Amino acid sequence: MKTPVVYVALQQFCEADAAPRQRLLEAGFEVRQNTLGRRLRREEVPTFLAQADAVIAGVEPYDAEVLAALSKLRCISRCGVGTDSIDVDAAQRRGIAVYTTPDEVTEPVAQLTVAMILALARNFPQHLAASRAGRWEKRTGVLLSEWTVGLIGFGRIGRAVARDLSPFGPRLLVTDPALSSGEAPDGVQRVELAALLAQADVVSLHASRPPHAGALLGRHELASMKPGSYLVNTARGHLVDDAALVEALQSGHLAGAAIDVFATEPYTGALSQMPQVLCTPHVATLTRASRAAMERRAAAHVVEWWTQASCLTPKS
Repeated sequence: MKTPVVYVALQQFCEADAAPRQRLLEAGFEVRQNTLGRRLRREEVPTFLAQADAVIAGVEPYDAEVLAALSKLRCISRCGVGTDSIDVDAAQRRGIAVYTTPDEVTEPVAQLTVAMILALARNFPQHLAASRAGRWEKRTGVLLSEWTVGLIGFGRIGRAVARDLSPFGPRLLVTDPALSSGEAPDGVQRVELAALLAQADVVSLHASRPPHAGALLGRHELASMKPGSYLVNTARGHLVDDAALVEALQSGHLAGAAIDVFATEPYTGALSQMPQVLCTPHVATLTRASRAAMERRAAAHVVEWWTQASCLTPKS
């Protein structure tokens, strides 16, 4: 039997725990690694994965055209929860198994989200900008109990954020088309998107949406947000129209934002230069414990897939 090849598309792999790589090697895989120090571009994916039977994937794109160019690929093991960058239907048609690691990302993303909300409530971005400019400026913050927090999306991460925020005492609103009125836990009110945007002092995104569907929050939605409110996005960069967000911040309609994900990364646009915006470089899941757990799970999915595939392959 041939030696199977797994390509690790992640920029970082096994930095805190060598076990995932070791498991792949012990299962008989040849492990190839992205050494570019950045995410693979769409046009690079077919070249770097040309010999791969499986890939441990980040958020590089696997659309129908890319998948068609990867004739050997039979397994995409996503190190993360989202499949927005993967045409799952096209993968299914080509017999490519797709796996994710949803449980391992919940706590780290929820914790960063809460940290960002607290930072906005106490004006951390502005205080940091003033300090670096040599100015001693005091800004009055708010208690979270003074705020209404709106969560767009109420899956694993949205629920964890609501749980972690509850002790601070904010009013919690949620909107999710998959959520019926009787499903919201105590202390959480289900509303439609328009009502959430109009009432929330801070809106936090925890939804998924394919990139081709366009932004969930465009110019109209941002304009309908409560004047002086804040936006937090630890979900998907393409959920927000960046240009419209910049306009809303420059006009003062929105007081600030905290953003971890961007439509184009690395991001060097206007948001990164605004003193009322906290930008982080897509690190919501990047803690030692969670990253190691995600990598172990992603590697385990590849090994399990190969074991099943080997059992189904007729022996010569």
